[in-house]
Amino acid sequence: MIENMRKYTGLMVVVLVLLAAGLVLTMKPGGSGGGAGNQFMQVNDIALDQNDFSKAGKNTILAIERLAQLQNYNDYFKFREFVGTLTGNATSETQSQLNFVTNRILLKQAAEKLGLYSAPEAAQKYILDTMFKGRDGSHDPELYSSYIASLGNRGLKEKDFQQLVAEYIVFTKTRDLIGGGLTPSKAITISEDKLSRQDIGMNVVSFKLTDFEKTITPSEDEIKSYWETHKNKYKTERKLKLTYVLTNLEDSSEPKRPTPAADADPTEASKKNLEYQEKHVKWTEQRKSHTKILTKIFSDFVDQVQDSEGKDFDQAAAAAKEEAGEDFTIVKTEAFTIDNAPEELKRLSLKNYPQGTQLVSLIFAKQFNPDDIYHNFDNFTVGRDGNIAIRLDEDVQPQVKTYAEAADDAKADLIAKRGVEAMITAAKDAKTTLTAAVSDSKSFVDAAKEAKFTVTELTPFNATTPPADVANAADFFRIAQTTAPKTVANKLSTSDDSASIIYVTTRTLTVQGDEALKETQLLEQAANDLKYWVFNAWINGLKEQANANGQLKLPNAQ
Repeated sequence: MIENMRKYTGLMVVVLVLLAAGLVLTMKPGGSGGGAGNQFMQVNDIALDQNDFSKAGKNTILAIERLAQLQNYNDYFKFREFVGTLTGNATSETQSQLNFVTNRILLKQAAEKLGLYSAPEAAQKYILDTMFKGRDGSHDPELYSSYIASLGNRGLKEKDFQQLVAEYIVFTKTRDLIGGGLTPSKAITISEDKLSRQDIGMNVVSFKLTDFEKTITPSEDEIKSYWETHKNKYKTERKLKLTYVLTNLEDSSEPKRPTPAADADPTEASKKNLEYQEKHVKWTEQRKSHTKILTKIFSDFVDQVQDSEGKDFDQAAAAAKEEAGEDFTIVKTEAFTIDNAPEELKRLSLKNYPQGTQLVSLIFAKQFNPDDIYHNFDNFTVGRDGNIAIRLDEDVQPQVKTYAEAADDAKADLIAKRGVEAMITAAKDAKTTLTAAVSDSKSFVDAAKEAKFTVTELTPFNATTPPADVANAADFFRIAQTTAPKTVANKLSTSDDSASIIYVTTRTLTVQGDEALKETQLLEQAANDLKYWVFNAWINGLKEQANANGQLKLPNAQ
C-alpha cells in the first residue's frame, strides 16, 4: 500500500508524543493508534487503526521476509519461527496478519506481568552480538545499514526493527518459561517412534463410494424432504459490487530486443542491439517520469478519500481522472462472486504480497461496513508500477436457495449420504466375514477371492515412504502399525470416497546406527515440540480470555 502522511497538525503531535514514549508500534490504550483515527481492531486496552495494523502486521512480516531476500538466512530463520508461532494455523493471508498482530499485543502484555521485559538497549546489543554477520563472523554494520534502509518503503524505521527484536527476545524468554522444563514420557516417545519406523506389508480390500451411489435413485419427495431439513446448507454465493480506480501503464510500447538470425552480419546485429538499448533507456526514463506523476496523483486521491472518511471518493476520482487522463481509469462493477470477478481484477498481480496471493481473495476477505471507511476502502500496489484503490459499494450476503435452485445439489448430497451408509455397512460385513475366515486358518487372499473381493497387495513401507500411487496409504499405515501380523485390523480405513479393510502381512523394525544417540535426539525433539505445544496453548488461552471479557474486537477474516 502507499503510505500516506496525514495532514492534521494535532494528529502529528500525537504521533510524535507516542514515538517519544517509545511506543514504536503506535499503539495506545483506549483509542486509535494514529493514522486516520478509525478503530480497525482492539486487543484488551490497545486499539489500532488500519495503518497501525498494516505496520504491525503485513509490513513487519514483509520486513522479515526481506532478510531472506538479502540471503541473511541465519537471522531470517530466527524471526520466521517468531512469526510462524504467532500466526498459528491461519487459513488466509488476512487471518495470518490478524493472528500475528493480536498475539504480539497479548504476548507483550502477558510477558510484562511475568516480569519479562526487553529494553531497547538489550535489542541493540542483541543485534550487534548475534545478527547481520559478515564473512568473518562479526557484525557487519554495512549489511545492517543496507537492511534498515530497505525498510523505508514498508513505512518502518530502525526503531521499529529494534522493537521487533526486543519482542523476539521476550518471545524466546516467555516460550522457555511457559513451556520449558517439561519432560515427555520416554517410553511413549520411543514406542511411537518405533511404530512409525516399522516397515509394514499389507493386503487391502477397498469399497468405492461410486459403486454404491450409482444404484441409488431417491424419489422427488425424498429429495425435497432432505432439502427441507438441510436448506441452510444451500445458499447463493456472496457477491460484491465495487468501484475501483486503477493506474497501470501498458507495456505494449516497450521496445523489443532484436533477435538476429543465425547467419546475420555481426556488425549489423550489433548496430540493431545498440539501437534497441538506446530506445529502451529512453522508454524507461519516460515511463519512470510518467509513473512518478501518476503515483503522486493516486496518492493525493487516496489522501482526499481518507480525509473525507470516504465521502469524496467520486469527486476525488473524477478530479484525478481529469488530471491524469486515460492512464487513470474508473470502473464501477456489477455484483460478482469470488469465482466470476472481472477479468481485469483477476489479471492484476500484487506487489508486496507472497507470490500467488490474489487481489480478489483479499477483497472478499474484507468485512463490509458502509459506515467505516477502513472496512470498505483499500488500496494496493499492482503490476509493474501501478496502483489500485477499491471501494466496496454493496455486499450481497448469501441467501437460502429455493428448492428449484437447490434440487440438483440436494439430490447429489442425498445420494452421497446414502451411498456412504451403504458402503460402510458393506465394508463392515465384509470385515466380519474375512476376520472369521482368517481365524479359521484360511488365507486372507483366498477368503477375499471366494467372496469376490479385489485384493491390493502393498509391499512393506514405513511412515515416511508411503507408496505415491495409493491415495490412503498413510491412513492404512496408521491402522496397521498397531495391528498384529497375520490379522485383520479392527478398524476400517475410511475416506470421502472409500472404505478399506486392512490385513497385515508383515511388520518389521530394522535397527541401524547408534540407537542410543537416536533416542537422545528423539527425546530432545519431543521436549522441544512439547514446549511449543504448551506455549501455543497458553497464548490461545490469552486470546480466549480477552474474547470472553469482551476485550477482543477483530474484523472478519475469510
